[in-house]
Amino acid sequence: MAYWCLLWMLRWWGFWRLPQTTASDRVATEKHSRKVVRVRWLWSFGILVVLAVPVPAFAVTWVLILTFLSFVLLDETA
Repeated sequence: MAYWCLLWMLRWWGFWRLPQTTASDRVATEKHSRKVVRVRWLWSFGILVVLAVPVPAFAVTWVLILTFLSFVLLDETA
């Protein structure tokens, strides 16, 4: 219960708000939102694959690959 109260207080204080920079402005764009949706679909598919192939070594490798792909898809550096 204390965790949820603390989380609510931090959100109320605006603790999670990013400083106003070009990076924080980029997160609010439609292009970035589409990328986030793609990454969610990628992870949803990846979890189904891990559940279909219940081998721990495969699961660890697959999660590392999915993490790399997520960073590649969301990267917006020039």
